[in-house]
Amino acid sequence: MLERLVFSLCLLLGVMSSNAHAVTVEVLAGALSTPPQLIDAFKSEHPEIELKLRPPVTDYDDLTQRLLRDGISGTLPDVIFQGYNRSGLTVQRRLAVPLSSFIERDKNWVDRSYQATSDDLCRHNDRVYGLPFIISVPVLYYNTELVRQAGEDPDHLPQTWEEIAALAAKITALGGHRIGGFFDYAAAGNWTFMAVLNSQGGRIMSADGRHVAFNGPEGMRALDVVQMFAKAGQVDMARDQVYQAFSSGTIGVLLTSSGFLKSLLKQAKFEVRTAAIPIGENGWLPAGGNCMMMTASDPERQKAAWTFMKFMAGAKAQKLMFDTTGYVPGNRLAVADLEKTADPADPRMTSVRASARSGEWQSFPGDNSLRITEVITSYLQQVATLQRNPDETIKLMTNDVQSLLPR
Repeated sequence: MLERLVFSLCLLLGVMSSNAHAVTVEVLAGALSTPPQLIDAFKSEHPEIELKLRPPVTDYDDLTQRLLRDGISGTLPDVIFQGYNRSGLTVQRRLAVPLSSFIERDKNWVDRSYQATSDDLCRHNDRVYGLPFIISVPVLYYNTELVRQAGEDPDHLPQTWEEIAALAAKITALGGHRIGGFFDYAAAGNWTFMAVLNSQGGRIMSADGRHVAFNGPEGMRALDVVQMFAKAGQVDMARDQVYQAFSSGTIGVLLTSSGFLKSLLKQAKFEVRTAAIPIGENGWLPAGGNCMMMTASDPERQKAAWTFMKFMAGAKAQKLMFDTTGYVPGNRLAVADLEKTADPADPRMTSVRASARSGEWQSFPGDNSLRITEVITSYLQQVATLQRNPDETIKLMTNDVQSLLPR
């Protein structure tokens, strides 16, 4: 009996000792980037690492603001899931660790399990600072019941912005508090505005980063599209309210991120169809989503952080991420598997196909980068609520943004 008690105590002390020596990795991310299924799988596979998730951020601008504060206070996390548009700012502030040495030491893992969907999304100054984790593109969601009630065919959805806005207006005209369409203008980093701009081949900045470039015909067209939705019956509301309204069958056409597709499909009581936004021959779509970046400075934490990053970037975890959220994998091997096995009619495949036309998600340079985003969002809201017209807005927005750029 005594021997059994001693043995049990030894086991308990061994477990306590093991836990005491576990390396802790703190992660800062949005809730959608760290679903419980994926986190539980990592913890099960790597009990030697104590994973701590900090309170989730609301978007990448929120993450960046928290990160800058943590940098000042010396309380940085070990891994962040940073938006592609803010990864450059993270590098400029010297908050991220280059990953080249880790990748070089893990060539076998790269050869077997990892091919970045795009090598450029997390590269700055010719150095890799992150692993592309997920990719999203703006897509159009259609409530097929409302499309039919408006007299249109869900099998032949509109192809131009004018046709899309006309369908939205017909749905609004059905009455019963229906909202024909909603353009998600308040997306982080002015992402949807940039998507319409980039889809025509336009850019937000000059090549030298000193002058506004959205004040040409492409920028005017983007503002015109926002106004089209407003005139078709858009009602201004917060994003959570928009998704609830769409899922309940009130909104007919919704333009937002493909990353919300899984939850919208689950909540909707009607058939949802998806379509890529109109894109020109020389256009591209800004890649939404994020790259995993290492911010740990302690060697032991860096080693554990890299273990976590490899797990999350692996094809198995990436497939689970797609099934859980609908985000396109940042690992090309997982994308290739989806293209082979998924039903072409699966509405999630719209984003997979559209991601082939994805590219840089630009951000404004300098210390006022986040402030500029807020200024543009404010002007977009004014157009979306018909308080200003595009002609007036483009002039005011250009002047305000130009004054905030580095000189």
